[in-house]
Amino acid sequence: MINIGIIEDNHFLLSNYREFLEDFQECKVMFACKSIEEFMALPVTYPDVKVILLDITLPGISGIEGLREVRRLYPDTKVIVLSGHEEQQYIIEAIKNGASGYVIKSSRLSDIYQSVMDTVQSGASLSPRAAHLLITHINKDPLESIKDKLTRREYELVALLKEGYSYKEMAAKLFVTVFTVNQHLKKVYFKLNVSTKSELISKILSNNLFSTLFFILIQVNYLNFKFI
Repeated sequence: MINIGIIEDNHFLLSNYREFLEDFQECKVMFACKSIEEFMALPVTYPDVKVILLDITLPGISGIEGLREVRRLYPDTKVIVLSGHEEQQYIIEAIKNGASGYVIKSSRLSDIYQSVMDTVQSGASLSPRAAHLLITHINKDPLESIKDKLTRREYELVALLKEGYSYKEMAAKLFVTVFTVNQHLKKVYFKLNVSTKSELISKILSNNLFSTLFFILIQVNYLNFKFI
């Protein structure tokens, strides 16, 4: 038996999720709450709950904030985030805060059931839309976020710097002097509020660091995510 908890503020969706899941013989909904506050006020805990479905947009304490509280009260329970948000940052934030799955609310009810089953069996899961959004973010050029702040020449130099070129090699490649390279990069440092080359590279890579690490862990099956 898979015991399930649901936290969803929309009464219609809450009823739909509960009725749909309980149609399966192997599923039993132990509690259904409309907010994190209601969840925290439950008179008893349910140690046998294996999966909690958590809406990310809730009144009062939000789903992302509440995720930490859910994980504190149910450290051994898998949490699948249900969200209408299709932006990558929500998926990443949810996973960073302990979610084992992420399902876009526009998905079919059968996808939610499949996510529950895959999470119980494999440890984690992502709906197809969430997986697509995350992979798009992983593949995004980390320089994209600073492109609008730089001139074309400054952007070229930063791109070469990221690839490991020395000042002398950059000067030769762009047919300018080392002095010119140095002057351009001083302007870049000022615009990006850094003072050294290592700080600049760190700032660039930090834009994509979590996603890259996450992707590597998936590739080696460390996180055991299943894309449904």
